[in-house]
Amino acid sequence: MKPIRKSNPIILHRDALYQEVWETPMRQLAKQYDISDVGLAKICRKMDIPTPPRGYWAKHANGQRVEKTLLSSLSETGCTQITFDKSLQELESVAKKRRILKEQRQTEQQKINRLKSELQDWDTSCRIRMYIAMLRTQPGAARPDQAEFLAWAAQYADHLDPTVDFRLEALDEA
Repeated sequence: MKPIRKSNPIILHRDALYQEVWETPMRQLAKQYDISDVGLAKICRKMDIPTPPRGYWAKHANGQRVEKTLLSSLSETGCTQITFDKSLQELESVAKKRRILKEQRQTEQQKINRLKSELQDWDTSCRIRMYIAMLRTQPGAARPDQAEFLAWAAQYADHLDPTVDFRLEALDEA
């Protein structure tokens, strides 16, 4: 059987699908209908079609005897035919939803990345300020070169701190 085009409505008849399910592994059969194997299994349950158990195809491939479960009579909730149409409009709708979800995930990831970056910068600025405070208690903190370094370090801490509106122009990207 050739793969069915997405734009064609697919009509599944219970007896025919039962035969196909026992002649072809679910994943291969699902690909022919351009649906997932889980979706095909759900259709089989809805139509009261028994499916091969786990290991059936491995045993079959190794020449072991495997038993085919007979098709029982239809229950009150079962159906003999299912029609589904993966029309172009439906596919476009699914693609649009996926695109929107992808954009939302990207936006959320950008916010998370920004938060992590700002938190790291804030943490670094706090650590610099603690370091400066400790250095100011040390002998020699009043020396001109040390005082200049501590003033620069304080400005750099302010530059990093996302809660302070201060930027060192020399460190900002053009």
